[in-house]
This record gives sequence, C-alpha cells and structure tokens, in this order.
Amino acid sequence: MSTIVVIVILAAWLLVSIVSQFDAVPWIKQRDVFSLIPRWSFFAPRPGTFDYHLLYRDFLAENQYSQWQEIPLADERSLHGAIWNPDKRGKKALSDTVRSLTRLQQTSRPAALPLSIPYLTALNYVSAQRHEAGATATQFMIVRTDGFVDEGQPRLIFRSELHRL
Repeated sequence: MSTIVVIVILAAWLLVSIVSQFDAVPWIKQRDVFSLIPRWSFFAPRPGTFDYHLLYRDFLAENQYSQWQEIPLADERSLHGAIWNPDKRGKKALSDTVRSLTRLQQTSRPAALPLSIPYLTALNYVSAQRHEAGATATQFMIVRTDGFVDEGQPRLIFRSELHRL
C-alpha cells in the first residue's frame, strides 16, 4: 500500500513539474513555498529572450571618442569548448556582473550606482582592456538585443560616466 502512495505522489509531482514549465499556470509557482517544483530553463531565467552586450570607448585628445568596442560575454560554442574551456568562469563572472548591474540600475538610486560592486567590477574589467594610444578616460555601456532572433535595434540599458585611466 505504501508503494502505491509513493508512486502516486511522485507521479503527481512529475505532472505538476511539467505543467509548471509553461507560464500559463503561474499559480503553481506562487504556492510552491518550499521550492519543490523545478524550473527546467538550463541556468537561464528565460532562455532566448534577450542578450546583453558590454561595450566601451575611450576619450581621446581634442574632445574625440574612439569607436565603441564590444567585450564578448560568451565564447563561440565548439566541441573543444565542451571538453576544455578555461575561460568559462571568467566569462560567466563578467556576464553575471553585467546582469547584476542591469538589475541594480532598475532598482537603486542613480547616485548610488557608481559605488556598487557590479559597477566597480565592470569598470575595473573595462579599464584593464587595451585602450587607444593617448586615451585619457574610458566609458562603458550595456545594451540589450532580442536574443537568438535579433530583429530589433539594440536598446541602451545603461551608460557610465567617463572615468580616468
């Protein structure tokens, strides 16, 4: 008898887990106080929704700016990268920093943002990049694109002030 009860409970759990993967049934996650219902999104909140891009430019002499340069937040996928990818943790940390900065930018006061850990981490990373000869300051920005099927224009999420090099 106890075996049947366990099977019924596990079958119900599986069914609720499958149904909760679709956003059409939000009340399931609202009632999941112990987080027993998994979300199979493969480590992304909503995979394929949008991508963030980190770009920077330098302030040069005579009030000129260099072109925006993108810092890749992920490497191209390859079979070799599935086996050996020593840069993965660094790219993941940078990607998490950018995501944290975008969330923080939406919730915090603008004056407090330049003192936050994600902002300072991004600034430190951008400052360590190769810069144009004669550059006196740098600036970075975060833009968002529409994920895998990029049909729209990039949307500016955040642009920093100029910072001395």
